[in-house]
Amino acid sequence: MYDLHAGTGSGSITVHELLHGVTLTLYDLTFHDELVLDFDLTSDYFELEYCLDGLMRLEERTTGATVFGANELSISHSRASAGRLIRPAGQRYRGVSIAARREATTVFFGSLGAAAWEESVEEMSAELRDAHYLGRQAPPELAAAFADLFTCALPARFRVLYLESKVMEILARIVAGADSPRGPAQPPMAEYEIERIRRVPQMLMENLHEQHTGESLARALGLSPKRLNHGFKQLYGDTVFSHHRNECLRRASMLLVKTDLSVAAVALHSGYSSPSNFCYAFKKRYGQTPRRYRAARTPAGVRGAHS
Repeated sequence: MYDLHAGTGSGSITVHELLHGVTLTLYDLTFHDELVLDFDLTSDYFELEYCLDGLMRLEERTTGATVFGANELSISHSRASAGRLIRPAGQRYRGVSIAARREATTVFFGSLGAAAWEESVEEMSAELRDAHYLGRQAPPELAAAFADLFTCALPARFRVLYLESKVMEILARIVAGADSPRGPAQPPMAEYEIERIRRVPQMLMENLHEQHTGESLARALGLSPKRLNHGFKQLYGDTVFSHHRNECLRRASMLLVKTDLSVAAVALHSGYSSPSNFCYAFKKRYGQTPRRYRAARTPAGVRGAHS
């Protein structure tokens, strides 16, 4: 088990070495800053990645880009692959990776043989195969099998045996036609949609006192309100205006500590026209009034400047 350095984020990565060099990795982590990981993999590389909670952005040079989110399963291509993974700041990610050299996985197909994989997954059309790589929703039975990997309470001596049996179950469910991963409720976001949705937080912060609605934002971006709401939740793990309120309060917390602005001025600079509404929202978010928050974080020698 590897714990993240406190300066990087919080959480841990747990790695299990299974039969024939197959690696099972369990992620439960949150990064303070956006993390970008480049990858360049040979055709011999095999990986399944399942997301229990959270999200990350996947960009592959040939297949394209997508936001990989909760209950989605990605099945690596049987060809060389290159691109990058982007893990957003402040977004908790819980996921499972099963990775190995491709031939090492044959042991997990038992008497069925690896041909079952070739005849099912690898015989899909190119379009469907790409969709499985970019991430598709997993059916309940498959999702439960992945979740079981996180909750195993067996003694360490027997744990690996249990985990190996779960990997075998997961592969069996994938190759079984009736239980193969299902299509997403909505189509994956296109590159232009992702780029436009990423403008939203800055648009809102630059125009704090304008009356925005989901419809007006969607119209300005050239998207439907439904597509904007769905895409924003995928990218930021929150609704548009809930995320914006938190950003406004985060700005307020910084102004309280780093400036000598009055509480009323901080409220105005954070998008609140009413100091009383600001104080109520701030206390609900941080558990303290703005004045107490400032006093607790300001050196004693300069507190007089804030009063």
